[in-house]
Parts: sequence; structure tokens; C-alpha cells
Amino acid sequence: MAERIGPDELARLEEERRFLLRSLDDLERERAAGDVDDDDYLTLRDGYVARAAAVLRSIDAGRAALPPRRRVSRVVIAAWVVGVVAVASLSGWLVARSSGQRLSGQVMTGGEVDEIGVALAEARSLLGSDPLRASELYADVLSRDPSNAEARTYTAWLLALFASSASTPETAELASAQSRESFEAVIAD
Repeated sequence: MAERIGPDELARLEEERRFLLRSLDDLERERAAGDVDDDDYLTLRDGYVARAAAVLRSIDAGRAALPPRRRVSRVVIAAWVVGVVAVASLSGWLVARSSGQRLSGQVMTGGEVDEIGVALAEARSLLGSDPLRASELYADVLSRDPSNAEARTYTAWLLALFASSASTPETAELASAQSRESFEAVIAD
């Protein structure tokens, strides 16, 4: 009965086989280049061939001692494919069924759109590029929700910016005063 060789030992033997075959190729190149004389070549080649043959016999014996690979029938493979497709289809149907329909004016979760939140986000994004449009959006938010702290604060800040770039000292003073009053009112609330 053949000695049982484990997968790790088989892998080591395969690596040794590759090494020996590469060594034979290298030896042939060295002989062709004239780096090895005929006597050394024959001695080395015979040693590599003998070792390679022994390794190949060990690999064959180890593979023969392994249990045969279990073949999976096509019926089992088909059953798995059908099962995976069925689970995926059922999952997709359940997600679609539980998602419902999103109507115009609703966010992805189905709730109503927070128009004030949308206006505030748009105004924030325009602060550096279009302060006039941002100011209009903040004014729109304040007309709907006069106590909105973000809109009140940014409106005061935009007034301060306007004051620093006003064309006349009187306009600058007026805008600066309104900005201070607005900031104080926001802080007081």
C-alpha cells in the first residue's frame, strides 16, 4: 500500500520538480555558452535527472493515494442555480413591494420634501459664488419661518459683507448697523 502524502508535501514536491526542471534548462544554457565542460555537464545532468525522476515517482504515488475527486452531478449544479435565481427574484420582489411608489414632491423615503431645508442648502452653496442669490433664498426662508436661526445668522453676515463693500460711507454705516442688530437679535433668541 502506498504511503499517504498530504497536500502540503505534494506542493513541496511540485516546487522541487519545477526547481529541478529549471536547473536542467540552466545547465543546458551554460553548456551551450561554454561555461560547463562535458564531464561536469554529464555528472550534473545525471544527478538532476535522477532527482527529478524520484520526485515525479513520489508525486504520482502521492496523487494515487489521494481519494478520488468527488464529481458533482449536473442536477445538483442546476438545483443550486435555480435556488440562487429564486432567492434573488424573491428578494427583488420583496424590496420592490416594500418600497412603494414615490410621488412628485416626495423624497426617496416617501416623505414630503423639506422646502426650507432645500432652500437653506442651496443658499449655503451659493454664499461664496452668488451672495445676492443666497440672500434672496435666506429672505424666502425667513418669510416662511421668521425664527429660523440659520437664515437669520447668514442674513446678518451677508449684511456685514455688504457693509464692507458698500460704495458710500453712509450705506456702509447703515448696513453695518443693521448687521449688528440682526446678530444681537439672533444671539438674544
